[in-house]
Amino acid sequence: MDSRELTREVRRFKKIVIWGLRKRWHTHRFIHAGFYHTLKKLDIPVVWVEDEKKNASIIETGDLVISSEVYGRMVPKKETRADYALPIKNGVSYALHNYQKMFTERIPAEAHLNFFVYEKTAEQYEKISDAVFFDRAQRSLYQPWGTPLLPEEFKKPIFSNVSRVFWVGSIWNNELNQGNLYEIEKLTQALKRREMQFIHTRFIPDWLHVLLIRHSRLAPAIAGRYQVDIGYLPCRMFKNVSYGQLGFSNVQKFNDLFRDCAIYEPDIDRMVDRVVSLSGPEYREIVSRQQEVCKRYTYVQYLRNIIRFLG
Repeated sequence: MDSRELTREVRRFKKIVIWGLRKRWHTHRFIHAGFYHTLKKLDIPVVWVEDEKKNASIIETGDLVISSEVYGRMVPKKETRADYALPIKNGVSYALHNYQKMFTERIPAEAHLNFFVYEKTAEQYEKISDAVFFDRAQRSLYQPWGTPLLPEEFKKPIFSNVSRVFWVGSIWNNELNQGNLYEIEKLTQALKRREMQFIHTRFIPDWLHVLLIRHSRLAPAIAGRYQVDIGYLPCRMFKNVSYGQLGFSNVQKFNDLFRDCAIYEPDIDRMVDRVVSLSGPEYREIVSRQQEVCKRYTYVQYLRNIIRFLG
């Protein structure tokens, strides 16, 4: 139903332009890819271009632009207004993630929506659902990233009785201890005590990501201490469940989302014990219930929320 509703609602725009991270590497590129491929699968007019001034003419009256201001090794930080290649045009709507005020203040309020990832602090604003909140004063939408699969593409629940546990994505830390390195070390040791091998991989295509998760004994969504404290909800949880695996995490907020099919435990070792104690039928039955929850956290729903609050 959400897919058909999105197709209807998006007709108010001539096309959707995903602006930036088309060629340049950044972990947020997966977010833009999620938007783009979801729209393509639904036959909604969409283009994805790099953040370059030569692409300004692609944006036309009646378009919706979705973009994110991020920076890293291949993406320089914007220091002044002149650093922005994204044009501001009359008759164009903008949904912008983490853009600085020096840019957004130039866009008419009725044509602009801020969107941010969910954190605990978002709960001071108007509640839309368990993890979606809207600040009307600042026109800011807060929600977690979800799975790139359409609800009808979710994979059949699986119980893979192997000794491998694949982790697809980053393992890191910084000087502020905002990463997940310590927690992943605890997970690795917990698995080792149970004669399971932890295998880390990155930068793989989506089809291989799905395959590895489905051929993994467990599919944890472990967050670092900083993310746990702020209530960040890793998109890994929604992805793994949509791929057919059981979702479990050390982030307490997932209890609010999954309720009677939640598997949460702050102690990683005890959480692993709890999951491996499940029989195959029990495991698959919980996955099936979790998938019904995750159907509310797809890019289809994310796009519907953006369009709703732009209106």
